[in-house]
Amino acid sequence: MHLAGTGLVALFVIALGFIYWRDRNALKARRFKLFEACLALFDHHRLTQDAVNFPVLTGSYGGFDVRIEPLADHVVFRKIPSLWLLVTVKHALPMDGTFDLLARAQNVEFYSPSDSLQVRIATPDAWPRHTTLKADRPAAELPMNVLDPHVRTLFADPRSKELVVTRRGVRIVYQAHSGNRSEYLVMRSAAFREAHVPAALLRSLLDQAVAVCVDLAGGGAHARG
Repeated sequence: MHLAGTGLVALFVIALGFIYWRDRNALKARRFKLFEACLALFDHHRLTQDAVNFPVLTGSYGGFDVRIEPLADHVVFRKIPSLWLLVTVKHALPMDGTFDLLARAQNVEFYSPSDSLQVRIATPDAWPRHTTLKADRPAAELPMNVLDPHVRTLFADPRSKELVVTRRGVRIVYQAHSGNRSEYLVMRSAAFREAHVPAALLRSLLDQAVAVCVDLAGGGAHARG
Protein backbone atom coordinates (compact mmCIF):
# COMPACT_ATOMS: atom_id res chain seq x y z
CA MET A 1 0.00 0.00 0.00
CA HIS A 2 2.85 2.34 0.84
CA LEU A 3 4.47 1.78 -2.54
CA ALA A 4 1.15 2.24 -4.32
CA GLY A 5 0.56 5.53 -2.50
CA THR A 6 4.04 6.73 -3.35
CA GLY A 7 3.44 5.85 -6.97
CA LEU A 8 0.19 7.80 -7.07
CA VAL A 9 1.89 10.84 -5.54
CA ALA A 10 4.65 10.62 -8.14
CA LEU A 11 2.11 10.38 -10.95
CA PHE A 12 0.25 13.37 -9.52
CA VAL A 13 3.45 15.44 -9.39
CA ILE A 14 4.30 14.46 -12.97
CA ALA A 15 0.81 15.41 -14.13
CA LEU A 16 1.05 18.80 -12.43
CA GLY A 17 4.46 19.35 -14.02
CA PHE A 18 3.08 18.51 -17.43
CA ILE A 19 0.13 20.89 -17.01
CA TYR A 20 2.48 23.66 -15.91
CA TRP A 21 4.82 23.04 -18.86
CA ARG A 22 1.88 22.94 -21.31
CA ASP A 23 0.27 26.12 -19.98
CA ARG A 24 3.61 27.95 -19.86
CA ASN A 25 4.40 27.07 -23.47
CA ALA A 26 0.90 28.06 -24.56
CA LEU A 27 1.27 31.44 -22.80
CA LYS A 28 4.67 32.01 -24.37
CA ALA A 29 3.36 31.18 -27.86
CA ARG A 30 0.29 33.38 -27.40
CA ARG A 31 2.34 36.35 -26.23
CA PHE A 32 4.84 35.91 -29.07
CA LYS A 33 2.02 36.80 -31.46
CA LEU A 34 1.57 40.28 -29.95
CA PHE A 35 3.04 42.02 -33.03
CA GLU A 36 1.87 39.46 -35.59
CA ALA A 37 -0.20 42.01 -37.53
CA CYS A 38 2.58 44.62 -37.55
CA LEU A 39 5.61 42.89 -39.04
CA ALA A 40 4.95 44.00 -42.62
CA LEU A 41 5.46 47.62 -41.49
CA PHE A 42 9.20 47.16 -41.13
CA ASP A 43 12.05 47.13 -43.62
CA HIS A 44 13.49 44.38 -41.47
CA HIS A 45 12.72 43.27 -37.93
CA ARG A 46 13.73 40.99 -35.09
CA LEU A 47 11.62 39.57 -32.27
CA THR A 48 13.26 38.49 -29.02
CA GLN A 49 11.40 36.88 -26.14
CA ASP A 50 12.67 36.27 -22.62
CA ALA A 51 10.92 33.31 -20.95
CA VAL A 52 7.15 33.93 -21.14
CA ASN A 53 7.38 37.70 -21.37
CA PHE A 54 5.99 39.62 -24.31
CA PRO A 55 8.49 39.89 -27.17
CA VAL A 56 10.58 42.97 -27.89
CA LEU A 57 10.46 44.13 -31.50
CA THR A 58 13.47 45.86 -33.05
CA GLY A 59 14.01 46.80 -36.65
CA SER A 60 14.03 49.51 -39.28
CA TYR A 61 11.01 51.66 -40.04
CA GLY A 62 11.27 54.15 -42.88
CA GLY A 63 15.04 54.18 -42.51
CA PHE A 64 14.94 54.76 -38.73
CA ASP A 65 16.16 52.26 -36.15
CA VAL A 66 13.28 51.49 -33.80
CA ARG A 67 12.56 49.45 -30.69
CA ILE A 68 9.10 48.55 -29.41
CA GLU A 69 9.07 47.09 -25.93
CA PRO A 70 5.84 45.88 -24.26
CA LEU A 71 5.79 46.41 -20.51
CA ALA A 72 3.25 44.85 -18.15
CA ASP A 73 2.58 47.24 -15.28
CA HIS A 74 0.74 46.05 -12.20
CA VAL A 75 2.70 47.97 -9.58
CA VAL A 76 -0.16 49.86 -7.97
CA PHE A 77 -2.33 47.73 -5.67
CA ARG A 78 -6.02 47.76 -6.67
CA LYS A 79 -5.22 49.49 -9.96
CA ILE A 80 -6.15 47.65 -13.14
CA PRO A 81 -2.85 46.66 -14.77
CA SER A 82 -1.76 48.14 -18.07
CA LEU A 83 0.26 46.82 -20.96
CA TRP A 84 2.37 49.74 -22.10
CA LEU A 85 4.18 50.03 -25.42
CA LEU A 86 7.51 51.83 -25.21
CA VAL A 87 7.98 52.97 -28.80
CA THR A 88 11.48 54.31 -29.39
CA VAL A 89 12.87 55.88 -32.56
CA LYS A 90 16.65 56.23 -32.41
CA HIS A 91 18.03 59.32 -34.13
CA ALA A 92 20.75 61.83 -33.26
CA LEU A 93 19.02 65.12 -32.47
CA PRO A 94 20.43 68.66 -32.19
CA MET A 95 19.42 69.20 -28.58
CA ASP A 96 21.43 69.03 -25.38
CA GLY A 97 18.71 68.41 -22.82
CA THR A 98 16.17 65.78 -21.84
CA PHE A 99 12.46 66.54 -22.14
CA ASP A 100 9.85 64.37 -20.40
CA LEU A 101 6.12 64.99 -20.58
CA LEU A 102 4.17 62.52 -18.44
CA ALA A 103 0.40 62.18 -18.29
CA ARG A 104 -1.45 61.48 -15.04
CA ALA A 105 1.74 61.07 -13.01
CA GLN A 106 1.34 58.88 -9.91
CA ASN A 107 5.01 58.59 -8.88
CA VAL A 108 4.99 54.86 -9.67
CA GLU A 109 6.04 55.09 -13.32
CA PHE A 110 9.15 52.93 -12.92
CA TYR A 111 9.77 52.99 -16.68
CA SER A 112 9.95 56.79 -16.80
CA PRO A 113 13.05 59.01 -16.36
CA SER A 114 10.84 61.68 -14.77
CA ASP A 115 12.01 61.10 -11.19
CA SER A 116 15.65 61.61 -12.18
CA LEU A 117 14.99 64.99 -13.82
CA GLN A 118 15.44 67.89 -11.44
CA VAL A 119 13.73 70.78 -13.25
CA ARG A 120 9.94 71.01 -13.04
CA ILE A 121 8.60 73.20 -15.86
CA ALA A 122 5.15 74.77 -16.01
CA THR A 123 3.26 73.25 -18.92
CA PRO A 124 2.15 75.75 -21.58
CA ASP A 125 -1.49 76.79 -21.30
CA ALA A 126 -2.44 75.04 -24.53
CA TRP A 127 -1.09 71.69 -23.34
CA PRO A 128 -3.24 69.16 -21.44
CA ARG A 129 -3.65 69.97 -17.75
CA HIS A 130 -3.10 66.37 -16.70
CA THR A 131 0.52 66.37 -17.92
CA THR A 132 3.69 66.97 -15.92
CA LEU A 133 6.75 68.40 -17.65
CA LYS A 134 10.25 67.78 -16.30
CA ALA A 135 13.70 68.28 -17.77
CA ASP A 136 17.36 68.60 -16.89
CA ARG A 137 17.49 72.31 -17.83
CA PRO A 138 15.21 75.37 -18.02
CA ALA A 139 12.44 75.63 -20.58
CA ALA A 140 14.34 78.37 -22.45
CA GLU A 141 16.96 75.77 -23.40
CA LEU A 142 14.41 73.27 -24.76
CA PRO A 143 12.74 73.19 -28.21
CA MET A 144 9.29 73.88 -26.79
CA ASN A 145 7.93 75.57 -29.92
CA VAL A 146 9.03 72.67 -32.15
CA LEU A 147 7.44 70.12 -29.81
CA ASP A 148 4.19 72.05 -29.30
CA PRO A 149 2.12 70.64 -32.23
CA HIS A 150 3.33 67.12 -31.55
CA VAL A 151 2.36 67.31 -27.89
CA ARG A 152 -1.14 68.52 -28.76
CA THR A 153 -1.66 65.71 -31.27
CA LEU A 154 -0.19 62.90 -29.19
CA PHE A 155 -1.89 63.74 -25.90
CA ALA A 156 -5.28 64.28 -27.49
CA ASP A 157 -5.42 60.48 -27.19
CA PRO A 158 -6.11 59.59 -23.52
CA ARG A 159 -4.05 56.40 -23.86
CA SER A 160 -0.88 58.39 -24.50
CA LYS A 161 1.20 58.27 -21.33
CA GLU A 162 4.59 59.83 -22.00
CA LEU A 163 6.80 61.62 -24.51
CA VAL A 164 10.55 61.52 -23.88
CA VAL A 165 13.01 63.41 -26.09
CA THR A 166 16.79 63.27 -25.72
CA ARG A 167 19.76 63.83 -28.00
CA ARG A 168 19.56 60.13 -28.91
CA GLY A 169 15.96 60.06 -30.11
CA VAL A 170 12.29 59.98 -29.13
CA ARG A 171 10.19 57.60 -27.04
CA ILE A 172 6.41 57.43 -26.79
CA VAL A 173 4.73 55.39 -24.06
CA TYR A 174 1.20 54.28 -24.91
CA GLN A 175 -1.38 52.08 -23.18
CA ALA A 176 -1.98 49.23 -25.62
CA HIS A 177 -4.21 47.15 -23.33
CA SER A 178 -5.66 47.10 -19.84
CA GLY A 179 -6.11 43.93 -17.82
CA ASN A 180 -9.37 42.15 -17.09
CA ARG A 181 -10.76 43.80 -13.95
CA SER A 182 -12.54 40.80 -12.41
CA GLU A 183 -9.64 38.42 -13.07
CA TYR A 184 -7.12 40.84 -11.61
CA LEU A 185 -9.10 41.68 -8.46
CA VAL A 186 -9.69 38.01 -7.67
CA MET A 187 -6.52 36.30 -8.93
CA ARG A 188 -4.10 39.26 -8.97
CA SER A 189 -3.23 38.07 -12.49
CA ALA A 190 -2.31 40.43 -15.32
CA ALA A 191 -2.57 37.95 -18.16
CA PHE A 192 -3.70 40.33 -20.94
CA ARG A 193 -5.37 37.43 -22.68
CA GLU A 194 -5.52 37.63 -26.48
CA ALA A 195 -3.56 40.89 -26.46
CA HIS A 196 -2.40 42.02 -29.88
CA VAL A 197 -1.20 45.29 -31.41
CA PRO A 198 -3.06 46.48 -34.52
CA ALA A 199 -0.81 47.55 -37.38
CA ALA A 200 -2.63 50.88 -37.71
CA LEU A 201 -1.94 51.73 -34.06
CA LEU A 202 1.76 50.92 -34.21
CA ARG A 203 2.14 52.76 -37.52
CA SER A 204 0.54 55.84 -35.98
CA LEU A 205 2.83 55.80 -32.94
CA LEU A 206 5.93 55.27 -35.06
CA ASP A 207 4.90 58.02 -37.47
CA GLN A 208 4.39 60.43 -34.57
CA ALA A 209 7.80 59.62 -33.08
CA VAL A 210 9.49 59.92 -36.48
CA ALA A 211 7.75 63.26 -37.08
CA VAL A 212 9.17 64.61 -33.81
CA CYS A 213 12.66 63.46 -34.85
CA VAL A 214 12.34 64.99 -38.31
CA ASP A 215 11.09 68.35 -37.01
CA LEU A 216 13.78 68.57 -34.34
CA ALA A 217 16.52 67.55 -36.76
CA GLY A 218 15.24 70.03 -39.34
CA GLY A 219 15.18 72.80 -36.75
CA GLY A 220 18.97 72.69 -36.40
CA ALA A 221 20.15 75.34 -33.97
CA HIS A 222 16.53 76.48 -33.52
CA ALA A 223 15.75 73.07 -32.01
CA ARG A 224 18.21 73.78 -29.23
CA GLY A 225 15.75 76.28 -27.84
